[in-house]
Amino acid sequence: MRFCGITRCNKAIFSIILFFCFITGAAAGKPVKIRFSGLAISNDGKALFKVDSCNGIHEESALFVSQLVDLSLKQFTAFPRNIDLLENGEMILVRNSFGWTRIPVAGGLPVLFKEYPSFIERADVSSTAIKNAEVSKDGKWLVSLESVNAAYGNLVLMNISSGAKTLVASYVEKSDRAFPVRWSPDSQAFIYERDRKLYYYYVTADAPYEEERRRLIGEGSVACVVWEEGGDFFYIKGATVYRIKGSEIFFRSKYRDFLEIGYPSGTLPFAFDPDFDEFYVAPDANSLLISKVNRAHRTLFFYPLGVSGATALPCLQLPELCSDVTALWSSANIITIFARNGTDQSVYRLNAAALVGTEAGALASFAPLPSPGMDNAALSPDGSRALLFGEKGAVLYDYTTWRKIQSISDAPSYACVWLGDDFIIGDAKRIERIHINQDYSATRHLICLSSVDSVAFEAETNRILAQNNGKWFSTDGRLAWTELQEPVMSPTSLVSGRYSVYLEKQDSGIYENLPMIRDITSVGTTPLIRIRDSSVFAADGGAIALCFDVYDDATGLSHVLDALDFFNVKATFFLNGECIRRHPEAARRIADAGHEAASLFFVPLDLSTSRYIIDNNFISRGLALNEDEFFAATGREMALLWHPPFYTLRPETREFALFAGYKTVERDVDPGDAVTREEALRRGLPFGSASSMIEVIMEKKRNASVVPVRLGLLQGGRDTYLYNRIFVLLDALISAGYSVVPVSKIAR
Repeated sequence: MRFCGITRCNKAIFSIILFFCFITGAAAGKPVKIRFSGLAISNDGKALFKVDSCNGIHEESALFVSQLVDLSLKQFTAFPRNIDLLENGEMILVRNSFGWTRIPVAGGLPVLFKEYPSFIERADVSSTAIKNAEVSKDGKWLVSLESVNAAYGNLVLMNISSGAKTLVASYVEKSDRAFPVRWSPDSQAFIYERDRKLYYYYVTADAPYEEERRRLIGEGSVACVVWEEGGDFFYIKGATVYRIKGSEIFFRSKYRDFLEIGYPSGTLPFAFDPDFDEFYVAPDANSLLISKVNRAHRTLFFYPLGVSGATALPCLQLPELCSDVTALWSSANIITIFARNGTDQSVYRLNAAALVGTEAGALASFAPLPSPGMDNAALSPDGSRALLFGEKGAVLYDYTTWRKIQSISDAPSYACVWLGDDFIIGDAKRIERIHINQDYSATRHLICLSSVDSVAFEAETNRILAQNNGKWFSTDGRLAWTELQEPVMSPTSLVSGRYSVYLEKQDSGIYENLPMIRDITSVGTTPLIRIRDSSVFAADGGAIALCFDVYDDATGLSHVLDALDFFNVKATFFLNGECIRRHPEAARRIADAGHEAASLFFVPLDLSTSRYIIDNNFISRGLALNEDEFFAATGREMALLWHPPFYTLRPETREFALFAGYKTVERDVDPGDAVTREEALRRGLPFGSASSMIEVIMEKKRNASVVPVRLGLLQGGRDTYLYNRIFVLLDALISAGYSVVPVSKIAR
């Protein structure tokens, strides 16, 4: 055992001094940077330029052309971060940080979705606006959250063909784990969540309509609801599974005071927790797959409906801290599970056909499959094929035999939607519609370019030329991109007639440079784009340290790590020694992700109490024991930072910790997420929802604030946990111009 002696103290103090010499290094979690390149001007008054945005991990780009006479912009490429089908499969909606555009499936150039903000209207980007919408199954309706403040938005329904908008509900929590809407298969209605309650909404004008309280389904979140293809939906409340006929929603909700909301279809052996659990419905609606979280472990249960006497139904415990579980369920009742654990992926399969309609129970079990190493999966409508896609590309599999049919792309692939027997794939280079022939060859049809490697104007015609993955394409600005065998490019020029253009370097803010235009007939220059005026984007708002306290379990850790990775943020995790001993995998995941690991003492004692003899030896040993446990789990050393459990201590304890080489960290914003329902009632403490806590943080934050977030489940209960809203919190802080950094970057 390694104790904290004088030699170790000297080394620790030296390390602290050395570290603070380099405190001016680059901070993570800054707003997205925008860079312009490829600037050129044509002799007919057009300027061409490429835009790249990056937050350190996620990169996107777009090609724009500006008419210099009025500085109007047109977008020529669409980066496929997200793709939806519109108008019964005739159009696609492409969402990315530059905005939303529509493109004909037959091929064409992006057309601005004018009802929502875009780069053309104001040249900045949004990290999370991409997922704050849900398109109906027929592609005729769209529900979105229009921001009200950091944590809430208004739920708005839009008719895509007319652009008409209707306010559905005010102050709905912004998306984190799932968008708070579930569309019916016939696109005539949807279920939405507000204030931990579920409501329905009809979109057709002639459907019965009542005020919101008359449309109440019951308590819960959208995780409690799954539609089945016949138009009914399943709703889990507590341990009871209800089946609700779509045609009876209006009638049963209106008379819910004396009618059950639906028909009980089964009783689970446990209560369903909508904050952590999920469920899937078989295509024939005769069975469920329940994804149940118990502390840091997730277990899958196969549950046939209407079957009694089953004694050994299959279940599968996934690796600790598993996240991003995806289930494919074919009409042949074959279930394939994709589960990610950090950078590792596990794949399992269950042939459930033998289980449905029997009472034997143990006729099948989950079996491991070779992992293709892809992040996402999409099953064809007939269940015969699966497209697997992600950073490594895209591969088509025979779903039944799990045999690779063909490699589709070797470029990072972000979105896929099936269109009958064909599929549309969007990768870092192109958006294509692909048909697989009987001999397994692929017929490809270009819909639009995703990005370009280089650009130019064509000599004589002034058409736009773009090089993409080694090939050249051209467009006149009206028709779709077409491949060009022998391009003839005009020499790159920055001057034409009355105009000249150039790139001007920016020393601060989100722009690395800006494309500028000078009109020789007037005085001065102006940007080619409409830049955001808000001062928080002109300069950094400061630095804020988010720190995560891990006391007795690691529930929520995988979700937090995913969010930090998405925003390219490094944070500080304060770890308790007993928790490290019980959950070494949690310590390894934190260390492997490059986050700062600090001490939460060895046991969760209230160090402000007089019940213990607290001296140098007591504190030194408690900190050293923590170091030992962390080193044993990870092979790495902890940062020489700590805070006492519950942030309570006697004044002299700081000196004892300093003698051991540790800097004591104190919070200056307390979101109140450690207050349980029990404590709030007993002690009269404030008890807010996760979204209200985000509002508190955004109100009280300042430069160099330390904001703690407690992980794990709390005895005494909470309705919502702040760590389950971490995507929303990070987006709010970064959008406000703050860098989110480890505690050591701002510790005084």
